[in-house]
Amino acid sequence: MELTPVQQRTLDELMRMQPLPVFPRELVEGLRADLEHRLRPLTDNLKDGEGVWLSKSKLSDLHSRCEGLFLANHLGEGEFELGWQLARGSLVHRAIAVSVNLPDRSDAELVEAALAQLRRDDGAFDEYCQGLSDADLAALESEAVERVLLFRATFPPLQKAWSPAVEPSLKATFAGDRVVLSARPDLLLGSDDREEPMRARRLVIELKTGGDRPEHDDDLRFYALLATLRLGVPPFRVATVFLDDGTWRAHDVSADLLEAAVRRIGDGAIRAGAMIAGEEPRLRPGPWCGWCPRAETCPESPLRAD
Repeated sequence: MELTPVQQRTLDELMRMQPLPVFPRELVEGLRADLEHRLRPLTDNLKDGEGVWLSKSKLSDLHSRCEGLFLANHLGEGEFELGWQLARGSLVHRAIAVSVNLPDRSDAELVEAALAQLRRDDGAFDEYCQGLSDADLAALESEAVERVLLFRATFPPLQKAWSPAVEPSLKATFAGDRVVLSARPDLLLGSDDREEPMRARRLVIELKTGGDRPEHDDDLRFYALLATLRLGVPPFRVATVFLDDGTWRAHDVSADLLEAAVRRIGDGAIRAGAMIAGEEPRLRPGPWCGWCPRAETCPESPLRAD
């Protein structure tokens, strides 16, 4: 199949690496042992029934945004509501998944098929769509088509041989299941190497519209570590792809990159445990106040109701 110059560049410069790295077998257990050691002070102080669930977003709350936001989310304050951006993202990701088996369909046809699937399979998504006017539902589809168009213009058609997985669920547990790490990267490509099991053949991709942010690199390292712990072999590369202009920020995975992720998770988990045990969160106002359940009562929030 002939590719456009943009698709060929993505294939050559992002999706390929020669030679592919081979990691030592003891690396995975070493990373797990290091993280178990770093988490020991937290688990020693947790009460029966207490635990910590960390995702990329919660780690960003702890390190880059506001500890008060993390604590509010950990305690389940406020109610989750599916919004426009999440609904659009779900629709785009489902359309990309559909494109693997229906590569000849147009972008609009893929989104239409994805919309029908989601409304059938996801009650919350269907309820959200029922609350939209016909014009808003059409706008949701239109925005999804635009993003699918940009994805397909950037990437070569996803071949089944690449074992594409859209939003795969990656999870690792520690301390007797009391600490849970979870992630759902947008796209995982590649599979095991049958001749050399520790050869890295997977690529982890996060898709973004909008600008670059510092926490994107932290997210990539988190994905790399979760993929390593769950699949037993590190990916060879992790990348954030910006669909607006078809560029990316990529990191080749190394032991140093994975160890940096371990340190960040350990530090974040210790702070989480301290707050769960009663320590006051360190408050830091910012744009995240707009979605914080405590925005109207927090002393540092610009949205505080006087």
